Amino acid sequence: MFKKKSVLVSSLLVVAMSFNMISFNSFAEELPDEEYVTIAPNEENTTIDSDEEDATITSDGEDTTIVPAEEPEVTYVLPEAPEEETEVFPEEPVVAEEAVAAEESADPGYKVTFALLEDWGDGYNAGVTIENTSDRVIEDWKLSMAYDAPDFTTIWNGVVESHENGVFVINNCGWNQDIPVGGSVFFGFSVGTAFNGEPTDFKNLNAKTDTQQEDYTVTYEVIADWGTGFTGQVTITNNTDKTIEDWGLEFVFANEITQIWNGIIEQHENGRYVIKNAGYNQNIPAGESVSFGFNVVAPWDNPDVTVDSSAQINDYVLTKYSEEAEAPILAIYGHVINAVSGSSIEGAVVRLREGKDNQEGDFIAEAVSTENGDVQFAVKEGDYTAEVSIDGFITGYFNVTAVEQESIETVVMAISPVLPEGQYRIVLTWNPTPKDLDSHLDIYGEDGGKVASVYHGKKKLSSSGEVVATLDVDNTRGLGPETITIDIDNEYYNGKTLKYVVYNFSGKPVIAESGAIVNAYKGSVLVDTFEVPASGSGNAWYVFDIDADGVHEVNKLIQYSYR
Repeated sequence: MFKKKSVLVSSLLVVAMSFNMISFNSFAEELPDEEYVTIAPNEENTTIDSDEEDATITSDGEDTTIVPAEEPEVTYVLPEAPEEETEVFPEEPVVAEEAVAAEESADPGYKVTFALLEDWGDGYNAGVTIENTSDRVIEDWKLSMAYDAPDFTTIWNGVVESHENGVFVINNCGWNQDIPVGGSVFFGFSVGTAFNGEPTDFKNLNAKTDTQQEDYTVTYEVIADWGTGFTGQVTITNNTDKTIEDWGLEFVFANEITQIWNGIIEQHENGRYVIKNAGYNQNIPAGESVSFGFNVVAPWDNPDVTVDSSAQINDYVLTKYSEEAEAPILAIYGHVINAVSGSSIEGAVVRLREGKDNQEGDFIAEAVSTENGDVQFAVKEGDYTAEVSIDGFITGYFNVTAVEQESIETVVMAISPVLPEGQYRIVLTWNPTPKDLDSHLDIYGEDGGKVASVYHGKKKLSSSGEVVATLDVDNTRGLGPETITIDIDNEYYNGKTLKYVVYNFSGKPVIAESGAIVNAYKGSVLVDTFEVPASGSGNAWYVFDIDADGVHEVNKLIQYSYR
């Protein structure tokens, strides 16, 4: 079972925001009292009173805390609100004064509306909405407007391309470049002087033109051939000094493509293919290239069908898309990190499959994590499974969901380095709130009594001079990970049962609303994935037991105290 994540959409419903950055406060944790309260093995529902929810706790334990590497915060929508909690934007702009009447563009098919959002005398926030009133998608919008104002101090959901002679040219951000039929986009900006009237003379500057043959080059090569099948790759190179947008490629090919990546088969009739871009790679910058690959494999149940790896693609034409959008294209943002150190991972390959909990079948998109561990996809609304792989790490799977949202929620993709066969690793991740969930590993003897624990107050457990369990990462800022590694083959664990519990140190919101996910690994494989129950009561999630026979799911909410 996997967790459904909500992610930002390249949302069209945004409002103005103030300049202050959000301050995220970490919850400090203290060493628990010496006295323990025992949870008996297999107990159905242990109830223990606890009043520690608002305690300010410190720790001076002897063990060294393994702290995740600090990562630069990424702000996707500016400016941010001054509140501590994540901002929630209203669906429609809140107009501080009477909104300026919508001005019809001289070009048919769209309408532009200006609104003054906030005015504090010597500065203001304002916003512009572009509505598509035509029956075709508006692609790659760029808006010019005459405006008696100085340079903007801040702009969000748009980019100032130029400001000359009283005319601003605002370009899209890439992820919001297309406006579907009946849809709209919004960009906002801040000005550091008194309000002096609204902009005028709005014009959409990007008019579509057909791609000329000399503007691009198409190459095709077979990069693997195993007799009964082969892998081909097509590369499209932009020969111009301007971006080629929303590409599609038509060609004739004698083989049946059985799998494709970085592209979508839009049509296949009588040997002619129409391949559409995968969304995230829809633009080809000047002088650069994009590639898509495919497999051709002979069917195992029909030996009469053969494949011809020497066949070439013929009669190719680079096209652009302007059909009516079937669904809005939304954004998924991921952050790939090392579950043990908390540091970002560069070069991880992240592939998407359609559907939740889908670890087999065709990929619909692929990206490689940046130096900061970030990946981004543009997809249609729905559920997807992200597969994350890189040498030296266990392949991880994460459910992600593309839905229209008012703010970006990054999906933490914490993957584990490969372990020795005799070790377990437990990795906990969750939503931005509650800020602090704690991993607790309680060890019980054969008589049912608790003999030891590993948690934020006791990060290392040793026996006969050997470390048998560690809390590798203790995260108090939301999202995770919190990671515990166990040397299960050590004789210390003979006859013992290990109970893994996730405790809601923050208290609010309740743990059922945390979106917590636990991945359990052993050796080089992912053993199982657990999702916090969406209902039930208690301040903790009793996830599973581990004994000599393996991992045994419990998956229920309980009332828990580690004191």
